[in-house]
Amino acid sequence: MQYLQDYYGVMAKREILRDTIEFAWLFSRAGAKTAKQPETAMQSLVESKPNDPIRISAEERLELRDIVSSALESLNEEEIWIINALLFERLSLRQAGYILQIPKTTLARKRDKILKKLEKKLSEEPLVKEYLNETGSGSKNVG
Repeated sequence: MQYLQDYYGVMAKREILRDTIEFAWLFSRAGAKTAKQPETAMQSLVESKPNDPIRISAEERLELRDIVSSALESLNEEEIWIINALLFERLSLRQAGYILQIPKTTLARKRDKILKKLEKKLSEEPLVKEYLNETGSGSKNVG
């Protein structure tokens, strides 16, 4: 560690510590013993016990991921930036508004408009409708 500090300076030590802390959840999940996700919907049905929720298969998860990706691709550059900043980067409305130089209430309205747009686009997809109906009634389990 001393070599890194001498070579890269004090910031390298902080970056290594920050990266370790940020990705600690990944290592804890990787070591956790979980049941293997079924590959297909049929395998998911076969492996489920009576009266237990049916787990979503890898195949279904991939299809849902593709649908969500295509919905996100329908957004313009500013909308993508707002969604990324607020949902994935976890910036507050105030922080993102400061960067965009707009009031946080305007940003909140834009966020709501974007989410409605995504909701409308996703609700048109039959697979999403089916997934939401099944998870709403408790018959599918994402885990």
